[in-house]
Amino acid sequence: MELVLMRHGKAETRSDAKSDFERELTSVGRKKVKQAARGLANCLFHDRDVLIWTSPAVRTQQTAEILRSAIGKKAKVQVMDAIAEGNLTDLQMEWRKLPSLDLLVIVGHEPMMSDWTEKMSDAALVFHPASAASILFENTEQLTGSLAWFMRAGVMARLCPSVCSQRRQRA
Repeated sequence: MELVLMRHGKAETRSDAKSDFERELTSVGRKKVKQAARGLANCLFHDRDVLIWTSPAVRTQQTAEILRSAIGKKAKVQVMDAIAEGNLTDLQMEWRKLPSLDLLVIVGHEPMMSDWTEKMSDAALVFHPASAASILFENTEQLTGSLAWFMRAGVMARLCPSVCSQRRQRA
């Protein structure tokens, strides 16, 4: 199983006008997530069934939906309260129930993405907006795995440029 932890894109600044959970992606945040999602979808998630779990926060749901849209019909999004609660144990119990799971993406927040990556792979990383890390597990029963890759949004956006260019030319 491959687990990808992804931080949401750049969000609106905190204010008294909205609760933290209501904050949305900025226009720059949306753009960077779209670019990163295209790279992931074309190179790393191509022709794979993808389950995307997201925090209930608006900005994470927007990030997950952009990713789902880039991947297409083979991606499903599910809101998981345990992500916002920082409850990795509950999430691990849930993914253990999915024995045929090939690729799970969890869209969440800092510092949880960094903490969980370190806990599961022993890799100490800092997730900037729209950054992602992949951890490989032998099977869904494992709770620790190996870090396969870590990328910022700009790097993900540059994955498979020829595929992206070909698709744009056909459109």
